[in-house]
Amino acid sequence: MKTSSCKRFTLIELLVVIAIIGILAGLLLPAIGSVRNNAKKSKASSECQSLKTAIIMFESEYSCWPTDSSITADKTLSDSEYDKMCDILVGDDTKKNPKKIVFYEVGMGYKKGEGIRDPWGNRYKVILDGNFDGKIDASVSEVTAFNAANGRNGQDLRVRVGVYSRGVVSTDNDFNNLSNLAKKKKTVTSW
Repeated sequence: MKTSSCKRFTLIELLVVIAIIGILAGLLLPAIGSVRNNAKKSKASSECQSLKTAIIMFESEYSCWPTDSSITADKTLSDSEYDKMCDILVGDDTKKNPKKIVFYEVGMGYKKGEGIRDPWGNRYKVILDGNFDGKIDASVSEVTAFNAANGRNGQDLRVRVGVYSRGVVSTDNDFNNLSNLAKKKKTVTSW
């Protein structure tokens, strides 16, 4: 009788190798998720700045904010006002933008009337200096929330336009509690 000199893996050795691969994959997955979230935050930050710049360029061109209604006090745009503003900035609304200037260039994912969305699929929020005094008052609820999160109670926002994203939001309760999101560093702002 001939005996085979060829070595083969035993079942136990094979299970040990599979377990090691599983442990390594378990260690890598959270790191990959973190990198993906940081990339989304970076993209949102860039888009906040671009949107802010587009709004300021529109105001420089037409001497008014890109909204249908006249704004006389500092305020955060509602969702419908924001959607309309986005149509104006991308040149789709010729009533408010008769020169059809494209102030903000959007990608393929943009749909007229639905606004520009952040990497998580939510609308950006826009705060405008409605009284044109060069600052957004601390009385605006979003400014109050960000100030509370950063220990700057009562301070005005020294910008004419503020754009922010709520970032990664896990629940509807988080979505409505802006100061909590800001404390957890989940929001992305243009200031």
